Order: sequence, then structure tokens, then C-alpha cells
Amino acid sequence: MSRFQRGLSGEEWTISEYEIDKDKMRFQEAILTLGNGYLGSRGILEEGYEEGYAGTYIAGIYDKSGGQSFAIVNIPNPLLAEIYVDGKKLCMDEMEVVEHRRILDMKRAVLLRRTIFAMGDRRYEYQSRRFFSLKNMHLGAVSFSLKALDSDAEVVVRCSIDGTVHNGMHAVGGPRKHYAVTQALDLGDGVSYLEAKTNDLGQVIGIATAGGMKSAQHTSDLETRSHIDEHSIASESSFSAKKGVRYDFEGYISIYTSRETESEIRTACLDSIEAARDRGVSRLLRDHVTAWERRWESSDIEIDGDWPLQKALRFDIYHLLAIAPPRDIDVSIPAKALSGEWYQGHVFWDTEIYMLPFFIHTQPQLAKAFLMYRYRRLQQAKNCALNQNYKGALWPWESAESGEDETPESWVNFDGTVLPVYNSKREHHIASDVIYAIYRYYQATGDEDFMLHYGAEMVFETARFWASRVVPDEKSRSYEIREVIGPNEFQVCVDNNSYTNALARWMLRYAAGLFDRLQKKTHSQEGQAVAERIGLTVEEVDTWREIAEGLVFLIGPDGLIEEFEGYFQRKNIIIRGQDEHGMPVWPTEVALADVKETQLIKQGDVVLLLYLLSDEFSLDTKRVNFEYYEPRTTHMSSLSITPYAILANELGYGEKAYRYLHHTTETDLENIHRNTERGVHAAELGGAWQIVIHGFAGLRVKDEVLIINPVLYESWQSMRFRTWFRGRQIEFTISDGQAEASMVKGRKPVDIEIRGQRKVLEPGQTVTAKR
Repeated sequence: MSRFQRGLSGEEWTISEYEIDKDKMRFQEAILTLGNGYLGSRGILEEGYEEGYAGTYIAGIYDKSGGQSFAIVNIPNPLLAEIYVDGKKLCMDEMEVVEHRRILDMKRAVLLRRTIFAMGDRRYEYQSRRFFSLKNMHLGAVSFSLKALDSDAEVVVRCSIDGTVHNGMHAVGGPRKHYAVTQALDLGDGVSYLEAKTNDLGQVIGIATAGGMKSAQHTSDLETRSHIDEHSIASESSFSAKKGVRYDFEGYISIYTSRETESEIRTACLDSIEAARDRGVSRLLRDHVTAWERRWESSDIEIDGDWPLQKALRFDIYHLLAIAPPRDIDVSIPAKALSGEWYQGHVFWDTEIYMLPFFIHTQPQLAKAFLMYRYRRLQQAKNCALNQNYKGALWPWESAESGEDETPESWVNFDGTVLPVYNSKREHHIASDVIYAIYRYYQATGDEDFMLHYGAEMVFETARFWASRVVPDEKSRSYEIREVIGPNEFQVCVDNNSYTNALARWMLRYAAGLFDRLQKKTHSQEGQAVAERIGLTVEEVDTWREIAEGLVFLIGPDGLIEEFEGYFQRKNIIIRGQDEHGMPVWPTEVALADVKETQLIKQGDVVLLLYLLSDEFSLDTKRVNFEYYEPRTTHMSSLSITPYAILANELGYGEKAYRYLHHTTETDLENIHRNTERGVHAAELGGAWQIVIHGFAGLRVKDEVLIINPVLYESWQSMRFRTWFRGRQIEFTISDGQAEASMVKGRKPVDIEIRGQRKVLEPGQTVTAKR
């Protein structure tokens, strides 16, 4: 067993790699990403390969550098560690790989490795362990060792901060380097420092590393030196290695930017490095693991009876936790998390609809921080609406650090063709999506302070946008929303998309109801202050009600909802086959360029609506729409499966719901979309959690009551999870015969409903409901 594997978590907590395959290298790097919410570090092999992609990303650090829009910056790589033995580099290009295993310990957020290289009849064992601290988000630690197994050897170890890395995953425009190195210094005592400045915004990034061979193992011939050029700094150690002796190296990493410190960046980095050295790697690791234990305590889902799903689900939860900083640092979640720069690290509606529910129920303070990211950019959202000649606030389709609209002008389609992008001008459902997340957060937390000081203003300004966006039809005395793109993006300009219209209607009603509530005695002073600050009147709110009641919604007498005006007149193409992953096979008779003329859809649109606004629709309506749209859905987006799985469960299609869940949890592990090398699919990570908790566990909030109505999959013996609700943490244990709820944290009783039975749950108490 590897010396670094002591304390390794059980198999249900680990993801392993058993070979170095250059064709799969970038895929492995993505799924083995480490992160602490402040930064993400792709799971590169320390020695570096051209086929790999060294990616280190700091949340919220973006730059443009001549591109169409701001992109998340791939900063200098602090992990490059090259080892030369008798003049040959320890890598698969110059040696044979005899044994190899890497392990991502998801419970501890640690990446472990053991590789045996061979050159002729001489073998060399390399081991490593690295982590980026959750306790101190600016710190990381790398430990590695070398043992010559068959003979003495002359060894050179070269550890670098590599400032030659650049962004290379852009869809359009080619690779770009978004920073310039401004300092590279050897500060003595094994400490190296590199400083860079981003090209457009001038944000300063400081990286300090420190380390070397453990002092107790110093050999008499150990020599150290440094190498500095205009891009990088390297610390080099050379020595004679004895056969069978393990030589251990420890390294510390500290990263700061000018965004989070007003002091000199170098001073902040060096102070952090010095404190880390004083504490030592073992204690830093212990602090880090303890912090992760606390996160898992609130977030884990235990499923007894389905080991493969258990492991895959923990993979999804791990990557969600890895993108959440330990405190509010004014960032949100990119579509690829911090595991790649595809979509340029931008923030989409994915965050609010697919990822935020996980944080609302497991880490509500982090959910609030992600909502505050939007609030702090409310003025930019108002500018976005104004730029399109509307009132109120329109949240940008793609957002980065500033909150301005960062949507590119073109994009690469599935078949490689470059397409113009209209989303920012037409895919306006994001306005409602952000408000829906506020609604979900308030439902679960009852956070009046947030709503009074931040949320209400966001809701009211977004209602103003929709009131200005609708078009009145004098003949029918109705209101329309024309020239939009719905979640199904195969059609880029339609009228009265049902998802868009229904969410806008809901949003206007919600805004009017919130206004009424804030006028009541309990909150009248704060509500009046909000209204006065933004100039909101009763007459304007009455207009919202009128628009909501008159907004076109295309539903037939049988409950079938037309996705958009004229959808049913499109060519009726049905999907007839599935691939090895259970994904729809594209109909051969339809060219991708012609799909807009058909009823094929890219992702859940009407079905997503039925999930989000579930209480507005009957079971019969859900069934007729599910059965109509499912055979026409290509699921060519990672956002598609989640609502289908949850609706399938509600409709009693348990086997189908489980297949969808299995697909979702395996999306990145099995590279189902064939693009995981660009980064994990963050929306699908959150979607997997929603399928289990909102689908199979049946958890929801209605009329200020927490409700579960579980239907476990047939092979599951039990399920256990925790959720926060109105300041109480509640643990649910569900089996086929009964469900239990225990209040783990909280000081006041709370009303809950289990399988239709209303219960009052007291602090420290457990209540049970039998089937």
C-alpha cells in the first residue's frame, strides 16, 4: 500500500485511474479535479504532458485579451514537478509505466498517486499526495517521494511555477494567454514567488511555493539551485539516491490576488507560506479533512442497496462541494465548475435552476452568497434591460465578474459549424429563472432579512422587465412575448414559448404577492422603504396582475401544452433508437441544420416547466405532456434529463426514472456527452441531487411545510439524507415500510409532512410515519 494511502476512505468514496492513457488524459484531469471554491485545479500528472491540460482557475478572475468576451483565467501552474533519473525524465515518454494508480478520495478531497516507471531492468517508484485546503482557501500542499528499487541513481528534482500556461479551450478564437508574468523571485530557504497581472483588468495574481527534501533525509551531496526566466521559476535539487531508500519531498502553495487583499500580494503569500510551514503538512491535511467532514455531514446521501449509484452520486456531490468557497467571496458557479474553461467560465441560468437547490438544502449560507452575486450586479442587469430598450432588470444570459452581458457573438455547433448567437437578445427566461431561485431559497429558509434588503428589489425590478417585454394584443385582450428562445434552443426565434410565458406569468404574480405581503403591518416599514427607493406604486403592481392574467399560454383542452406558437405545425419526427448509454440516437433523416423545422427538441422545455411549477398542473396534464415530448427530446444538453427523471418518478414510471438517474450520475464518469475533458457538467451534478431528493425522496416545500413523499427504487433498502429547513437541520431515514425524521440541529419545533401524515417535529426528537 502507498504510504500516502493511510487513512484512505472506503471504495464507495474513491475514484481510481489504473493507467496513463494519453487519449483519456484530459478526461481524467477533469474528473480528478481538486477544488475548494476559491480555486480549482485539474487533476494533471505532476510531470506534465503535451497531451494533458494544466488548468488552475481562481473563481471570479476573468480577462478578455482580445477575445469576444471575458474568460476565466488559466493562471500559472504551481504543480509542475519533473524528476530526472540518470538523465532520463520520469515520464511515459522516456520510460515504461509498469504500474499506475491514482485515487481521488472524495470524502477527504485528496488526490493520491503511485506509479512505477522502468528503464530497462531498473525500476523507480513515485508516489504523491496533494490537496487544496478547505480550511484556508489560499493554501495547497503537495507531497511526493521517489525510491530507486533496483540500483543507485543520480536524481534531479525540478519543481516549477510554470507561467507559460494559457487558455486553450475556447470554442472560437483560439488559445490566449490572459496574463503577463511581472515577477519571478528566488527568496531563499526553498521559497519561490511568481507574480502575474491580467492583461485587461490588471488583477494581480501571486503564487508562492516552498519546500524540498525533508530535512531528516538530506544527503551529503544534496545541491539546490533555482532557474528563472521571463515566464517561470524553478527550484532544483540534485542528489545521489541509494537503492531501496525513499526520498520524501514536501511542498506548500499559497495563492492570493489583488481582489481579496489590500496589502502587498507577495507579503500575503509569504505570510501564508510561513504559517503553513510552521503547521506542517500533516496538520494542514487534518484541518482540511475536518472541514470536508463538516460539509459531507450536511450533504451526503446514503443509499443502501445500490453501491454503484452510491459512488456515482458522491462523485456529483463532491464536485458541487468543490466549487463552493468556504465564505462569500462574491462569485457564482460556472457551467463547467472550476474544472475547465469551456463556455469561458461564464455563469448561466444553470446555477439558479440546477445547482442552487442543492446548496439551499445543504449549505444555505452558500446559497445566499450565490444569490448575493446576482444582487451586487443588479445595476448591470438594469443596464442589460435598458440596452435592449426595456425597463427593470434583465439578468445577462452569460455573466462573469462584472455582471455585464458576456454572451459571445458566435459559437461552435455540435457538427463543428460556427453559428451566430442570439441568446442574450432572446433567451430572456433567465429573468424568471433567477427570481425562481430566490423563491426557492426563501421557501426553505424563511430568510426575511435577505428578502427585505435584497431579494424584494430583485423581484420587483425583474417584474418591471416583463411588464415592458410583453406585447399587448388589443383584439384578444391578451399579452404575448414574441421573438424569444426557450430552453429548447433548436429554434432561435419563436413567439409565446410556453416555458418563458408561464415563468413570466408566475413571476409577475409572485412579485405582486410579495408586494402585498410587504405592505402588511409586520413589514410595512421595510416594504415601504423598498417601494420608495425604486419608485414602485400600487398602480404599477396592479398592471403586473393584469398582464399575468392575460398572458398567452398555449394549452389545449386535453392538457397538451404547445411548446411555442406553431410548434405542432412543424415536421413530426420521432426518435426510435438509443445508443449504448440509453441516449436517443439522432434520426438519420434529419440534418442538424434542418432540425428547427421539426418537433425535435434539444432539451426539456415544457417538461421542465411542469417540474418547476408542479403545483399549477394536474397529474393528467403532466402525463399527457411527458408522453408527447419524451420521444421527441434528443437530450443533447446536460440540462435535459433532470426534469424528465423527476416527472417520470411522479407519474409512476419508476424504472424509467431510475435509468434517467443512472444516466445523470454517470454523465461525467462515463463521458457520455464525449466532452468531459473540457470540464464536468455542473448542471447535471446538481440535477442528480434533485432527482434523488426531489424525485425519489419526494421532498418539497408547500405552504411553509416541509413535505416528503418518498418512492424508493425497488433495489434500494433505505436512504438517509439531511436537509436544512427554516433554521433546523432535519435527517430523514427512509425505507420501504416507513420514514423517520429527526431534528439534528434547531431550537424550535417545526411542522413537517411525511407520506401524507402531518407531524410536529421537536428539537432532538424523532417522528415516524409508516406506509
